[in-house]
Amino acid sequence: MNRKTRRVFEKVTGALNAAFEQAGPFPDQEATPLLLAEEVRKCLDICQQADDSEEPLPPDEIDELGTHALECLSDLGLWARQLKLDDARAAIENIALDMAQWIAQHGGRIDVLEPVVNALTRQANAAQDPAALAALFDRACSILSCTEPELDDATDAAILQPWLALHFNTAIIATRTQQPALMNAAYDLLENRLPRHCTGFYEEGLRESAKTAYGDQVREIMHERLAKWTPRG
Repeated sequence: MNRKTRRVFEKVTGALNAAFEQAGPFPDQEATPLLLAEEVRKCLDICQQADDSEEPLPPDEIDELGTHALECLSDLGLWARQLKLDDARAAIENIALDMAQWIAQHGGRIDVLEPVVNALTRQANAAQDPAALAALFDRACSILSCTEPELDDATDAAILQPWLALHFNTAIIATRTQQPALMNAAYDLLENRLPRHCTGFYEEGLRESAKTAYGDQVREIMHERLAKWTPRG
């Protein structure tokens, strides 16, 4: 975690704690913004120590550290939403995305996805440059590589939704790059992990690609993929 991330974190959590103190008291809440921020600081310190050390952390410690940090960041984001601090919530979720990237780079497992997906979606919606979208696609793929691979058997909708959103957003980002190699890589992953959802995704993708912003090649790929998943009479 770089110094810029730490500065943003301190600024945001300072504003969040001030709003919490002004809006409170909240006597039944043990996980206050102040306590959550302190836990995240501890995690960021360990991340920095790990980056500076020649000895890598064991995989189970990476998993434990990452899960704890993302859970605390998720809770901080919920406080920001409750206190109507939209900019603070966006900044916290961006830090969660950075944390997920750190976990992926260190071979860990990512189990807390909602703030990560929110940040990815927000950044994708704001990006227009193909190079920026391609870089975001790479980040999404690295995170996907550290998530649960067998999503299609999940039955709990609340648990499944963030995983679905991450896959769909990754494929949408690839589509917006209009780079066939990235599109096909994303669609192959979608078909391998979420085959039940492919027809609906390609149908919506074909409607979206009819817009003038997309080239003929994008529409051709969508047609081919949809035909693959459309039952023949």
